[in-house]
Amino acid sequence: AHCPPTALSELHASREDNERLTCEVERLNTARSAWEDRAAEQAAELERLHAEIEAARQELSAQVTAAEESAAAAEAARAAAQAEAEATAARAAGLESSLAATVASVTELTCRTHAQEELRRQMHETIQALRGNIRVFCRVRGGGGEAECAVSVPAGQVEDTVLEIRPVDGAKGGPQRFQFDHAFGAAASQEDVFVEVSQLTQSALDGHNVAIFAYGQTGSGKTFTMEGPGGDPGVTPRAVERLFAHAAELSALGSSFEFEVSCLEVYNEEVRDLLAPPPKGGEPAKLKLQDLAGVVCVQGLKSTRVATAEEVAPLLAAAQRVRSTASTKMNDRSSRSHYVFRMRIRRREGEGGECRESELYLVDLAGSERVKESGVSGEQMVEARAINKSLSSLGDVVAALASGAKHVPFRNSKLTHLMQNALSGSSKTLMFVNISPLAKHYNESVSSLRFAQKVNGCLSSNKRGLPGK
Repeated sequence: AHCPPTALSELHASREDNERLTCEVERLNTARSAWEDRAAEQAAELERLHAEIEAARQELSAQVTAAEESAAAAEAARAAAQAEAEATAARAAGLESSLAATVASVTELTCRTHAQEELRRQMHETIQALRGNIRVFCRVRGGGGEAECAVSVPAGQVEDTVLEIRPVDGAKGGPQRFQFDHAFGAAASQEDVFVEVSQLTQSALDGHNVAIFAYGQTGSGKTFTMEGPGGDPGVTPRAVERLFAHAAELSALGSSFEFEVSCLEVYNEEVRDLLAPPPKGGEPAKLKLQDLAGVVCVQGLKSTRVATAEEVAPLLAAAQRVRSTASTKMNDRSSRSHYVFRMRIRRREGEGGECRESELYLVDLAGSERVKESGVSGEQMVEARAINKSLSSLGDVVAALASGAKHVPFRNSKLTHLMQNALSGSSKTLMFVNISPLAKHYNESVSSLRFAQKVNGCLSSNKRGLPGK
């Protein structure tokens, strides 16, 4: 059948619309498939992101948990530390309180100790004054081997103060007795002697000048008494050792000390320094004495700072090596000079406390001798006369001091002028009179005893007096 044109046109139009719609559907299907693919990809990406977010959340949660646990531990540690700090602060407060109480107690004890030390010093000074600021001891030399005269310390004495000497065969007169502050028989040891002397070292540490010297004829044991042999030390080395021992005890109580040592000799009225290097001539350096404000100073004297007794020993040995000696009929090694060991002491009580200065003189005098008996001549004759003159001057000075004379003749000899500091004021003086027990020395022994008795007799009025204020 033949279709009309209008219908045909409509059919073509409808076909075209159908084809167009079919193309559009295909395009839309293609687009839908693309969107579905993209949606699937995005869903997968979203799923992956969800997984990452979950993993991150879990990790963060774990970190938060760990942080919370760490914070809790830190808080616990902080609380424990705070508790410990509070406990430490409480302990510190308690310790500070205890320390303050201890400091107060130590301060009080220090004050009491200083007061007791001052009381001890005053009591010691009173005891020494009661014993006498000037004392005379007598010592009989031990040993011998030759005929002895009867020199003895009678038994039965409460204190050994009396010495008895009997004349030798053919001599006129009976036994003679002499009284001193103390008498040592021939059997007395170096320790026995020093026990009676040791308290004077304390006086030196307490600020008093002290002089201990040995007087007697040549060969009577003066050097043995003052110096002693190496294995049996005498007064000087024992006094030095005791000084440092006492100083160490007092240092523990707050005192401080300085010590200086000098060694001199007086030879033929010349003062010589035994520790200074000798000049070209070979003899020890000669020194001059000078009075400054009432204090005798030795110009140019070498003083060596020492801190222990061990440091003093080589100085003593060096001085003894250059001391003047000579051989006489009475002694094959007779001292021809007066040997003076001087220790200057400075004591300070704590920081800024009182300072005391004193001097300790330990003197080994040259032996008194009768020229006729010693058999000296020439230069030794001059030495003997100088020795006897200075010893006589020393006796005059001690007697003047003991009797309270207004004028004391210190300047009559270099020896007494040198020792003026140690013999003046509140000083303590001890004279050893050394006696030989040998029969051939009887006359010299009696002479020495009479000299000492004269000095000791001058002391009777002052011996029991208290020190002047």
